[in-house]
Amino acid sequence: MKIFKCNSCNYGSVSSKYTCPECRTGKLEEKEVSPKGTVFSFTDIHIAPAEFAGIAPYTIALIQLDEADVKVTARMDSPVQIGDNVDLEKVENGAYLYTKI
Repeated sequence: MKIFKCNSCNYGSVSSKYTCPECRTGKLEEKEVSPKGTVFSFTDIHIAPAEFAGIAPYTIALIQLDEADVKVTARMDSPVQIGDNVDLEKVENGAYLYTKI
């Protein structure tokens, strides 16, 4: 999984930006890290936006990556609890789909 880290303040993100939004001085450099992580928070979506109505209900989780101080928002393939260990299954239409391990 690609993340982007600031070379000045260590800010991290899964999306690239021209300059660091935290310190406003550093450049973000691409870094490859493991997609494995831990469920930090989650919510179950029962009434979904129209484009996701066909897959409702579903779970969205905030994943704290193991190898970086970065959190990723992902759809889960099954119910989860805070603290569950998870791994990236695939990227589908630009969205991360995680599974419990």
